[in-house]
Amino acid sequence: MRRLDIVRLTPEHLKELNEIVGNGQRRTRKAILAMALIWLDCGKHGPGLTDAHVSRSLGLSLSTLADLKRLYLAGGPRYAVDNAPPEDQTAANRAKIDLSFEDKLIDLANSEVPGGRERWSVRLLAKMATELKLIDSVSHMTIHRVLKKRNYNLAGGES
Repeated sequence: MRRLDIVRLTPEHLKELNEIVGNGQRRTRKAILAMALIWLDCGKHGPGLTDAHVSRSLGLSLSTLADLKRLYLAGGPRYAVDNAPPEDQTAANRAKIDLSFEDKLIDLANSEVPGGRERWSVRLLAKMATELKLIDSVSHMTIHRVLKKRNYNLAGGES
């Protein structure tokens, strides 16, 4: 079966991508995406590196590379580089959650529950964490992951 996601750059496309990459001084997202297309080139003069190798080398996810190749095949190099989706936002969210925040969250979970409530819920903890300015914003699922990582049970505290 013939693969439909193989990138074969024309000389014009290669020249256009090399202009985007420039001299390598700046590692902008567009330059990294252009470099990825060059490295994925399976044409006569391209290195034809694997998706896994390009992903590891440039720090792009495999799904981003798949989208990039799909966009290239649909509209050319400039279209692909300009319209590639942003990297997963969860990485940025994980950067906000550090040990200090985790400790403060556990302290909050061990504190007295707000009036009218029987016990803490992950949604209530998320709401209170943002109201108390422990963090700018956080989802209840992130709170759940932190509590699970810390082996903390809302019904009975740390196990």
